[in-house]
Amino acid sequence: MNAGKPANYTDVKARELWKTLYLCAKESKNRRFHALYDKVYRPDILAEAWRRVKRNKGSGGIDGQTIEGIVHEYGERKFLNELYLELKEKRFHPKPVRRTYIPKADGKERPLGIPTIKDRVAQITVKLLIEPIFEADFKDCSFGFRPNRNAHQAINRIRKLSRKSYWVVDVDIKGYFDNINQEKLMKLVEMRISDRRVLRLIRKWLKAGVMEDDQFRDTDLGTPQGGGISPLLANIYLNYMDTIWEKQFAHLGELIRYADDFVIMCNTKQQALQSIDVVKSIMKKLDLTINKDKSRLVNIWDDKSGFDFLGMHHRIGKPYEGKPHVRFDEGKLKVKRESESCPF
Repeated sequence: MNAGKPANYTDVKARELWKTLYLCAKESKNRRFHALYDKVYRPDILAEAWRRVKRNKGSGGIDGQTIEGIVHEYGERKFLNELYLELKEKRFHPKPVRRTYIPKADGKERPLGIPTIKDRVAQITVKLLIEPIFEADFKDCSFGFRPNRNAHQAINRIRKLSRKSYWVVDVDIKGYFDNINQEKLMKLVEMRISDRRVLRLIRKWLKAGVMEDDQFRDTDLGTPQGGGISPLLANIYLNYMDTIWEKQFAHLGELIRYADDFVIMCNTKQQALQSIDVVKSIMKKLDLTINKDKSRLVNIWDDKSGFDFLGMHHRIGKPYEGKPHVRFDEGKLKVKRESESCPF
């Protein structure tokens, strides 16, 4: 990763701060950062966070305030000045997220939590400060929601590994974002962040609750999808798995993860079976559940089975001029599941 070029930064001072925090964290793996909160309300950081929120658009939260309303009626300067004072004077209190649902490819619906615009900007400011610290720890196997990393890189890695990997462990985590253990997540955050004010703010977002059909519901579990800081927190949680795999189990196969979707590319069936046992153990430690109906063990060289990953179907196709090639079919394709090869 190029530490000097975090994605989408437009402010020079903010970019330099990102680089400094990244290099400090990279230099000392055991360092805990304690003086961050005064930077949460730094005007240039707030301005950068607002630019990102405004660029991403999206609807408003439970307070009814919208991006269009802030830009054309309320006033951007007034909005940012209010948020600045609330954060500086420690008067900022997150509001519950507005629950909505978006359709999934399988016909079901995915819950989405929409924070208020003010919460969204504040979350991005905190993300901008802690992201470089955790980026120094994140592993190369992780491709989702990270600076200078994307799904195409993950697909290309699978394409390369498919030339020698016969077996693929395809794992689906049941309701990942909704089932993250908040206490364990905060312990992982605290391994790098010791500033209690920042930790308190993150915890408040986790505990802010959900409003659905005018009914309030506590959130003692999970991190709501839709929040600006949620993808980073989700990566911090599964970086526990990435780290253990890299240190102890890389000999079994190569892990490729995009957010909560991941596969393990193995050379032999025995390695794949061992990988499944390891994954089960790690998921148990993280209080997560493997979706047995969607998780599979696949031999991609039999020209019959394959696996779905990042919206594409992957399998080895028929030989071309004596050489096998990898087929990448657009869209989710249903593949017959053989019970004897799915020991989840």
